[in-house]
Formats: sequence, structure tokens, C-alpha cells
Amino acid sequence: MVRVLLTVISTNVYGFLNSVWCSIRTFGYVPERVHILTAEMESEMHSMAVEMLGIILEEHGIDEPEIIVHNFKNGDLGGIATLVDGIIEREVADGNPFAIDSTPGKKNEMIACLARSLGHRSCEHVFYSELTTYENTRNPFILIPKQFINPFDIKKEARGA
Repeated sequence: MVRVLLTVISTNVYGFLNSVWCSIRTFGYVPERVHILTAEMESEMHSMAVEMLGIILEEHGIDEPEIIVHNFKNGDLGGIATLVDGIIEREVADGNPFAIDSTPGKKNEMIACLARSLGHRSCEHVFYSELTTYENTRNPFILIPKQFINPFDIKKEARGA
């Protein structure tokens, strides 16, 4: 069994990195496998973000993090939902619980991801990191003052725990 995270990356790579990092530091959820969905095909920033994510995971105890990038057609919400269904099906068949990071990416993309996974029994967490100001959005997580970040585990709060 491995911990799995599904997330999206778009143009702001710090939104992607910081939200994963925030979930690790706030909720202790350190994924061993990360599925990254993107409509931005192979940008230099994305390869840098994937490398940085690998370093963050290694520094939090994951020796060989598995990071898988999945491309989808921009605006194809049905395609995103089908892609997410396939990822979840394979992970659950292998006995792996998963979490969703709903912070980065375009909101319609995240809605397509969440619609297929929020009620799934193997979905352990749905993370969202709200920033109270956009002043520091292009800074690494450790450089954003804590009072400007409001992290949530939406799944936990929906359960009333």
C-alpha cells in the first residue's frame, strides 16, 4: 500500500508546490506517489516543479517518490473526469488510498477531479490551501507568513470531525 496524491499543475508552479508542501507540514500527509494532471504541455517550469516536488518528498522521508504527469486537453472536463476515474480505479485496485489537492489549477479542472472522487471510500483527504493575500503567491511555502495561509482538509470537515 502506498499513499497517493492527485493534483493539477497549471501556470503558477508555486501554487502546485506550496499546496502539496502545506498538506505535508499541516496534515502530515506525505504521498509516495503523485499523479499530476496538466493541460500545459511540457513547460520548463513544470519539469522544475516536478524535480522540486521530488526533493520535498525525499526530505520528508520518501526515498524514491513516484511522480507521474498526465496530460489532458485544455477545457475537456469529461476527459479530465475519465482520466481521474482511470487513475483512481488503478490505485484502488492496488489497495492504495488517495488524497486530492484541490488548491492548484483552474477551478473547473478541480471540480471535474472532485466530482469523481470526493465520495469515494478510498479518498482519505481533500486538501485546499486558501491564501488570505496574493502578495506571496510566487514564493516558496517556507517564505509565506503562516498567517496568510489557511489550510483545510475538506473531506475531514465534511465528515464533521
